[in-house]
Amino acid sequence: MSKKDAGLVSSTSPSAGSAHQDFLRRFLHDLATPLSAISLHLEAAERRLRRGADPSESLAIARREIARACELFDRGRELLLLEPSAGESVALDGLVSGVVAGCGAPGVRVEGSTGGFVKADRRGLEEALREVLSNALSVSPPDSVSVLLERNRDGLLVRVRNPAVLPAADLEGLFSPRTAGPGKSWGFGLARARLLCASAGGTVKLEQVGESVVATIELPEEAR
Repeated sequence: MSKKDAGLVSSTSPSAGSAHQDFLRRFLHDLATPLSAISLHLEAAERRLRRGADPSESLAIARREIARACELFDRGRELLLLEPSAGESVALDGLVSGVVAGCGAPGVRVEGSTGGFVKADRRGLEEALREVLSNALSVSPPDSVSVLLERNRDGLLVRVRNPAVLPAADLEGLFSPRTAGPGKSWGFGLARARLLCASAGGTVKLEQVGESVVATIELPEEAR
């Protein structure tokens, strides 16, 4: 990254109340892509048949796109119908330490503390943090990834930082199913993390800070 790019670029995370609507919009938009491909390749197969040519190549592509569309639909439906259990009082620092210790990457550092509690589905919040942490570890070695716990006047923060460069043109696109890592048909990790945090009244956003990517989970602190 050049020095002129070493500033801060941030995604505009939707509010908790709009997280499901935002995901639904992205999900339907992404579902249209394989459906359009299916239509185009079936039309190509029909034209080949009319000419007496072999349609098998177009039909094979259409079948692959049907499989992709079905996978996207099934996984998206699972997320949209997700119903977190009733919230409980969760000590955020302990939850974060437990997830990091169990992630199978002992080099990840945990820094700071909040000393606070949140009202949340514990398992859902653990899964959200695992998804964000997994996203960082997929592109950076464990000893370069850090997790910072802090608080501000609006709530409690968990920041996962790793050396990487985001596509600054469309940071919010990373929360779309069409954005997938190597070997995956669809990317649901960040979208799932955002929906699970939204269930606890929280948000997830991404930022480019210098030569590092920072994923921030912000949650309202439970009054005690």
